[in-house]
Amino acid sequence: MQEVTPSFEVLPTGKPHVSFSEVKLWKECSYRHNLIHIKKIDLSKPSPVLDFGTAVHASCEHYLLTREMKPEIAFEHMEKAWAKHAGNPDFSPAALEKSKKEVEAILSEVPKFLDETFEEWEVVDAEHQLYEAVENHPHAFKGFIDGVIKAKGKRGETIYWILDHKTTARGWFREKRSDDMVKAQLALYKNYWCQKNPQVDMKNVRCGFVLLKKAAKPGDHCELFSVSLGEVPIKRSLKVVSNMLTSVKRGISLKNRDACTWCEFKGTEHCT
Repeated sequence: MQEVTPSFEVLPTGKPHVSFSEVKLWKECSYRHNLIHIKKIDLSKPSPVLDFGTAVHASCEHYLLTREMKPEIAFEHMEKAWAKHAGNPDFSPAALEKSKKEVEAILSEVPKFLDETFEEWEVVDAEHQLYEAVENHPHAFKGFIDGVIKAKGKRGETIYWILDHKTTARGWFREKRSDDMVKAQLALYKNYWCQKNPQVDMKNVRCGFVLLKKAAKPGDHCELFSVSLGEVPIKRSLKVVSNMLTSVKRGISLKNRDACTWCEFKGTEHCT
């Protein structure tokens, strides 16, 4: 029997789906979400930090799929980004060379880190796409899992790991490590990946952020921040998605004044 592809309704954003980044933005300030995703007002500026992360992800994805680490993949991404933003002082030649050295330092430690952290690991997929129906809503959740691997557990069992790579300066402080919305990303990924793979027992699925640190000492550029995600945090994360969809469809957008400090709309005609 041919599998039936579900039909999803378009949201006021113009899309039939939501991603974790969009849900997180809505949770932080639904008014800012409205400006960006519904009114389509873009005041964002180019950031070498974002391009750095994209570049590192590209080389890591290639390594997971091939077991061949190629920093030149990241370098090519960065060179294109720097060429695109030539003249922007944030994208200076000196900044490019510094970033390349940081990329090389991180990537040189990734293979050993994976081998030492995950016993007899094998790749299941890299940049694994999710496009799954949200329960009780005619919409989809869209996401890309950086890495899904399987490894040998302490008792010899097969453990699946859902991994998300995060580039960072020196790592994460306690506040970020304890943030439920940070953990919600992996909670949602675990929920929807397990729905796609019902043959895998959810109890054998673990989740973690791989922190890739630029300003670390040699041998400390990679760290696994493992996150325990059982039924309760998964249900809580799904509830946030459901509330967000309901709110967006009803046209509700409220300002969160506690989130104004770093907002690009602060003090502009769009948000006073």
